[in-house]
Amino acid sequence: MVEPRIKYKPAFAIKGMNAERAGFWMRSSARWGVFAGVTVVFFVSQVPRVKQDVLSKIPVIGSYWKDTEE
Repeated sequence: MVEPRIKYKPAFAIKGMNAERAGFWMRSSARWGVFAGVTVVFFVSQVPRVKQDVLSKIPVIGSYWKDTEE
């Protein structure tokens, strides 16, 4: 008897979402999350409280937002 070259096996899926599709959606969601975070920081970077409490405490680039009036 001749065996087929391709052996099919069922893929594990929950409600139609298998590992490959989940990986695609996780990467896509991560990109959108980074984009949204950068956008929010860009818009609120002019608020003095955000400059002082958040942005000035970033390790490498925090000195960019430090006030010279202190």
